[in-house]
Amino acid sequence: MKTHKTHSSVGFWASRMSLGTLVSRIFGLFRDICIAHFFTRTQTDVFFVAFRFPNFFRRVLGEGSFSASVTPVLSETLCQEGGEQEARQLSSVLFTWLFLITSFLTAVGIIFMGDIMEIFFARSPYAAIEGKLSQTIQTGRIVFGYLFLVSSYSYFMSVAQALGRFFLPALAPALFNISLIVFSFLPQNWWPFPALSLAWAALFGGILQVVLVLIVIYKMGFWPQFSFQVKKLPVRSVFNRFVPAALGLSGLSLIGLINVYFAGWLPEGSQTYIYYGDRLLELPRSLIAVSLGSALVPALSRLRAEKRNKEFLKTTGYYLDFLIFLTLPCAVVLVFLAQPIVEILFQRGQFDGVDVVHTASVVQIYSLVLIFSSAGRALSSGFFAADKNWHCAFGNGIYVLFHGCLAWYLTALYGLSGLICATALSSLFYFSFLLFLLFRYVGELPLGLSVIRFVKSLPGLILLALVLLCYQPFLALFQNMFSLFWSRLLTLTLLFSVGGGLYLLMGILVKQEMAREFIRLFSLRFQKESETR
Repeated sequence: MKTHKTHSSVGFWASRMSLGTLVSRIFGLFRDICIAHFFTRTQTDVFFVAFRFPNFFRRVLGEGSFSASVTPVLSETLCQEGGEQEARQLSSVLFTWLFLITSFLTAVGIIFMGDIMEIFFARSPYAAIEGKLSQTIQTGRIVFGYLFLVSSYSYFMSVAQALGRFFLPALAPALFNISLIVFSFLPQNWWPFPALSLAWAALFGGILQVVLVLIVIYKMGFWPQFSFQVKKLPVRSVFNRFVPAALGLSGLSLIGLINVYFAGWLPEGSQTYIYYGDRLLELPRSLIAVSLGSALVPALSRLRAEKRNKEFLKTTGYYLDFLIFLTLPCAVVLVFLAQPIVEILFQRGQFDGVDVVHTASVVQIYSLVLIFSSAGRALSSGFFAADKNWHCAFGNGIYVLFHGCLAWYLTALYGLSGLICATALSSLFYFSFLLFLLFRYVGELPLGLSVIRFVKSLPGLILLALVLLCYQPFLALFQNMFSLFWSRLLTLTLLFSVGGGLYLLMGILVKQEMAREFIRLFSLRFQKESETR
């Protein structure tokens, strides 16, 4: 009974967070469509490269790190007698330190942006294009101010999660995306060069998303105040978790920066193709892995604190299998329909057929990254909850080193395809190595049961693949009745609906536990929402 309640709470929290994340990602998709349409490959390269650097710190300092360090400690504090007042004091002290650290990093980034770009692109083909490097430096100085805003947002979101508020904080990035959409439509001759409009849009959007999550914090009575009174507060516990958590979650972000470096030696547009491949990967990964991982940390932390180790390992393995069950069909879709998806999303305006082919090739290889990086995220949640953060950090260090060597070798041989293959192979290595560390230092997951669950997913995956192979016949059928855009949209919608439905139905027929969990998850969510009305 306890296990079922734990599964129910994790699933409900993840579904609430996923709903907010879904809305945000939809606006993010429209944002990327607008940028691809209105801006040339030179300008998109400039903005995406400049934005990589504050985004790197966002992922290291914010996404996951605060959830893995602040959320468990605040949750434990709130469970104690009279813990609410102590939790408020702790929140203020942590915000004070966050304010000082991110202000310093933002100032350093703005001042030394020119030196940073020189390190990455000096004497590369990227810098050989007239004006491109100087524009990247100017854009980078503006967007680096986003670091302070998004780090503050990530911290307040972790506080909201500790208080059981998931939807609005996950929805807040939609405001950032709306800002970029609006600025994309502004006349480009208003700016010295077009990418500057996107830089200022990022700053304005960052302010909006911080304001929304602050409203949630204010209503919960956790409005931040500057405070250095750390006496009798578990501040050290937070920092002991945060430092290794930041290092443990930095692997994928560091690999992104490594890819920026190597892409600088490839033909123009390579930075953009990698970015759009990342974006199509991020939609399912954020909805599934990030949401589920964030919801898992507080639940696993409670199980570990109560010394229910068997249930801790069982829950970790259960949701690792559930995550793989959800990411496998997404990966199959990306393999079979990468080009049609890229065509319908981005092929318009400045984004032509050549751009489609390059981006689709990136997306197909990235389908493997989706599975293994998402599974690695679930394993990381187990490390964080078990207070084994340094082991996860060590795994990430090996991961980054492995990728750097592999990317150097494969990029020299195969160009952009080699760089993306190196990313996929590195994610497989990372998952395998992290699984080894988990077994060695935390406990053994029920892998036999995981294999059975995976085998039961195969019939549904085969049916899904057969449905996706029908893309061209259905496209030809619809083109007799509709325009090319609507024909593509209707065909993709039909294949996704039928293929996804058959995948789920086959899972139920072969008694795949994860298929039943998926249905139970959503029925539970609607039931709980109806009870709160």
